[in-house]
Amino acid sequence: MANILYAEDDRDCRELFAFALRQNDHTVHEAINGAQAVQIVREEAIDLVLLDARMPMVTGYDAARIIAKEQPDIPVVFLSARGMRREVNLAFDSGKMVVDYLIKPISPQQLVDTVENIIESCRIRGIDSVREENRARELVSAEW
Repeated sequence: MANILYAEDDRDCRELFAFALRQNDHTVHEAINGAQAVQIVREEAIDLVLLDARMPMVTGYDAARIIAKEQPDIPVVFLSARGMRREVNLAFDSGKMVVDYLIKPISPQQLVDTVENIIESCRIRGIDSVREENRARELVSAEW
């Protein structure tokens, strides 16, 4: 189905979510930091990027800014344990292709459902529409 990049420095979390996505017929490229994520985006035809916000070497925020310049049509979803309003704003301000911010813990099936919904919604309605809808939702639910 989709070609997904998942960048996460927590090995257990990365392997669990990558496995769930693969079980649903997605191809998953795994990165352990933002630098690897950017390199994979440069080398592969990626349909969606999942980024942890806080990673060593290059953060998810920095990786998103680079991806925004080089591949602005690839939707990016942040996945983080931090749900503070500042963190959500940092994510969405990283680039116009950031379409959602998911807060851990999240079940593998919830992640799969969300990813598939975002890919389909971006194809039908466009990245900008999906981004604005999800940003409004996240800012309402984010902690001060």
